[in-house]
Amino acid sequence: MDTTSLQGEHLQYWQAYCRKREQDPDVSVHAAMAGDKTIADSLLSLYLQGKKTAGSGLVRDYVEAEDPLPKVGDYWIILNAQNIPKCIVRTVAVEIHLFKDVPLRIAVAEGEGDLSLEYWREGHRRFFEKYFVLDNLDEEQIITEFFEVVYSK
Repeated sequence: MDTTSLQGEHLQYWQAYCRKREQDPDVSVHAAMAGDKTIADSLLSLYLQGKKTAGSGLVRDYVEAEDPLPKVGDYWIILNAQNIPKCIVRTVAVEIHLFKDVPLRIAVAEGEGDLSLEYWREGHRRFFEKYFVLDNLDEEQIITEFFEVVYSK
């Protein structure tokens, strides 16, 4: 996705960042809530506090939607539950693991709950099974993006 898909407030937020940081506006940028509306604001808060430096999703979600897999250098406009931009993060690393093999450092980087792998697995299991029919989540590929917050206002 490039900036041509951004509209309205999301595009204005991106343009404000580009002016302030002298950023080339024609790079890959996406606008999305972290998680869904029920958890978006709590996850956003973790980003803004510097506690959340990673996010994970199912590779199959990208494949089924025919979206490109995330890559280093991508930008995300993180939206609150009301779809209002609150910060921009840049992808600094990407890793793929089977769900059963996700390492503890990813759970810690995601910054949620007690930072344990058990908490991470249970929370992600509930989230993924809410939206996908999965035969065996343990064998699903999980893609994790590591981020740095580059802008907030």
